[in-house]
Amino acid sequence: MIYEINTSYGGKEKVQPCVELYNVKDFNGKKMLNIAIDLDAMDEKYPTPFARLTASFGEFIGLKNAAYIDTNNCRFAEQLLKYGIAQDTGLTKAGAYGSYPLWIFDEKFLREHGAENYAEYEKAYNKYMGIETTEAEPEPDENEGSGFVINQ
Repeated sequence: MIYEINTSYGGKEKVQPCVELYNVKDFNGKKMLNIAIDLDAMDEKYPTPFARLTASFGEFIGLKNAAYIDTNNCRFAEQLLKYGIAQDTGLTKAGAYGSYPLWIFDEKFLREHGAENYAEYEKAYNKYMGIETTEAEPEPDENEGSGFVINQ
């Protein structure tokens, strides 16, 4: 999907996001993956790099699908919220050039704009968090009990 933004120089730009990955470390020094969102300007002939929407502080963000937003270089960033791509958490991180809001990106958006990268991120995140994932849960047998045992 392509999104239209108003630029700080008074023009309009059509941009297409691309989900990328980058390495960070958790608090114990273990390598992890975080998501990054790059925006390409959609020229009539081919896309060209426009901006990196997200900012990295080199640390793992424990909140799934979350990233800090580079509002210093992407003053248009809030315009993208109207498309429903993410929700602002209200949390920020102070940096050398200002305050960076933390957004949680919509999973459908992440899959649409980087399915392979998002799948790799999600797998690593779930493994790190101890979240078991299965292809399909078996249907419970109607003849079996509820699974609860009351000790008497």
